[in-house]
Amino acid sequence: MPDRLQLTETAAEGRLGGPSSAYRGAVIDCLKGGHVCRLVMPEHLLHDHSFGAAGTITPLVDLWLNEGRLPRYMRAVPKAKR
Repeated sequence: MPDRLQLTETAAEGRLGGPSSAYRGAVIDCLKGGHVCRLVMPEHLLHDHSFGAAGTITPLVDLWLNEGRLPRYMRAVPKAKR
């Protein structure tokens, strides 16, 4: 079994004031404390959405890159036009 991929911290204080990390081509920007993080990956359906800690985002990136899909329990809803 290959080694599990790891987040690579790119900044202790990133765009949202907390740590920023890179993971398989995605950027994960977190608020201070690292408990709320945003996925930045334009080709992902959940690009620019916020979630819990970075560890909740990495499986979403893996599933998207490996299988081109979201988890069965998730559905992407288009953002409302203003």
